[in-house]
Amino acid sequence: MMNINQQRKILNYLSKGLPICEEPYKALAESSGVSEAELLSFIKDLVDSNVISRFGMVIDHDLVGYEENAIVVWDIPDDEVDQIGALLGLQEKISLCYHRQRQLPDWPYNLFTMIHGKTKHDVITELNKIVSENGIENYACDVLISTETFKHSEARTDW
Repeated sequence: MMNINQQRKILNYLSKGLPICEEPYKALAESSGVSEAELLSFIKDLVDSNVISRFGMVIDHDLVGYEENAIVVWDIPDDEVDQIGALLGLQEKISLCYHRQRQLPDWPYNLFTMIHGKTKHDVITELNKIVSENGIENYACDVLISTETFKHSEARTDW
């Protein structure tokens, strides 16, 4: 049976990501002082109880050659933002999609998306493709191309 300190250690390790090796769950179990079966059962319980709502891999886009990105901000009618947000959230090349309140009168945008590409041209080409393929040409948007990275880290929760 796993004790609270082992559980905390596992949660801390999971928040930082699995080790990159042939048997990441076995390595994590060993470093936490539990069996691999106990670890997998604990993770399953966390997922089943929605403590962990999503379990997946995050890739550092810079390391795989996608060095350019842009935040695309959209001015979507409030009664359509959920529908358009869900549509954009399904797009493979969009890595983030979220709704925010407008900051009127200076900032009319209420939907934010992030697109990555190998070049700025790729980012704009992908945006144009998404717009035309989904019939959303009539919605105003602005493209904010990143010029410098000051901090880049994975999403995490501190326990």
